Amino acid sequence: MWDSETFRLLIPALVVVVGWIVGHKFNVERDRVSKRHDLRIKYLIDAYRRLESAALRPEQDFEHKLNFESAIADIQLLGDQSQIKELFSFLEAYKKNDGSALIDPLLEALRNELRTELGLNDAPHKIIVFRFTPSGK
Repeated sequence: MWDSETFRLLIPALVVVVGWIVGHKFNVERDRVSKRHDLRIKYLIDAYRRLESAALRPEQDFEHKLNFESAIADIQLLGDQSQIKELFSFLEAYKKNDGSALIDPLLEALRNELRTELGLNDAPHKIIVFRFTPSGK
């Protein structure tokens, strides 16, 4: 029943099947890691934009406040240690100074990591938040 010809055909077939299974598992894991990375970067980019949009506005409407709160939650969930540290420093200063605190260090921490993750060079300047005044100047 199990002669040498059977083994000669069976062993390569088994190697191919096992190789396919192992390769498939590696591809699934690589795809999962890649999707998790992409999702994290997307959420941090969105958090950066929401924080920057709400920063230094003389009058903040309810939508800006909700976006700001959402960005804080995203950073706590998906930020790295340095970003979370900068976030807590900002929140402590905000609480201590009656709603006034410098958010630039947090924005810089987010910007630096995002630029690195996206393969971009370091930004040569500090964060500049540009706002039109109510008079348009």
